[in-house]
Amino acid sequence: MSRKLKTILREVISIQSALLRFRHKDGLQNLHVKAAFDDGDSLHCIIESRMPEGITIGGKKIHLVQKYRDDYFFIVGTITGEVQTTPRVLSINILKACWFVRKRKGSVSWLREKCTYEKNELQTIPVAS
Repeated sequence: MSRKLKTILREVISIQSALLRFRHKDGLQNLHVKAAFDDGDSLHCIIESRMPEGITIGGKKIHLVQKYRDDYFFIVGTITGEVQTTPRVLSINILKACWFVRKRKGSVSWLREKCTYEKNELQTIPVAS
């Protein structure tokens, strides 16, 4: 596991509560989750809010958002597994993770990037014949 990803996930796990966002045919859906750590490049989330009827999220692209004081965390990934028990547990393959810190000077505030991880995917480029 990347050192940058491990640093970001350690903070995400310490906060636990997060908002899981994904697109569905009815529009953008939000679920309140608790984050749990895995040894690999994945994250497990326990769904705390009630799951809307008829929605399956297996294989969907998700965004996990957290805020704690002046720290902001943003994770992009895909759902790789879903356990259908109560509470439901999701496994998320992390593609990108960012940690921002809010800075202030007078009445102006901005976000400064503290740490970013992006998964390196090998992409094959077709060769013209």
